[in-house]
Amino acid sequence: MVDTYLPVLDHFDEVIDGLEDQALEAPTPQTLAGIFETKRNLIVLRRVLVNTRDVASHLQRTESPYINRDMWPFLRDVYDHVARNLDTVEMLRDLLAGGLDVYLSSVANRTNQVMKVLTVLGTVALPAVVVSSIYGMNVKGLPGAESPHALAIVFAVMVVTTVLLLWVLKRFRWL
Repeated sequence: MVDTYLPVLDHFDEVIDGLEDQALEAPTPQTLAGIFETKRNLIVLRRVLVNTRDVASHLQRTESPYINRDMWPFLRDVYDHVARNLDTVEMLRDLLAGGLDVYLSSVANRTNQVMKVLTVLGTVALPAVVVSSIYGMNVKGLPGAESPHALAIVFAVMVVTTVLLLWVLKRFRWL
């Protein structure tokens, strides 16, 4: 019975490998749900194996009329197999924790990329927004507001400041 856990442990190993790949390539909420579901299953399996290990340990140390002394080496063997399975479960839990870290890092990296794009777009639009908001007010005495070419001048200032800002961002390799 104890040796039948090995294919289950191999299955969990394959599932965790798949989850790690998904977390790295395309982290989705389903990947996160899979990680937590696998973690719960490993906790249940660990609980069963810990109790089985305790029973095997108790059986190999207890004198009983139902268990002959010549069976003790076999019980030690069962205990060793359960202990090995528990070690494998702990290793799988560590791998799963690593998969969760990969998922969280991938999501954070994607969020950082989106924030970078939004920041650059906001920065590029800022000069045009400021100039148009100042000259869009009904205030007398703004420089060049009375000129017949005021619209062209304001538009040119917005275009020049935007192009200049794009050049600076490109020079600093932020684009």
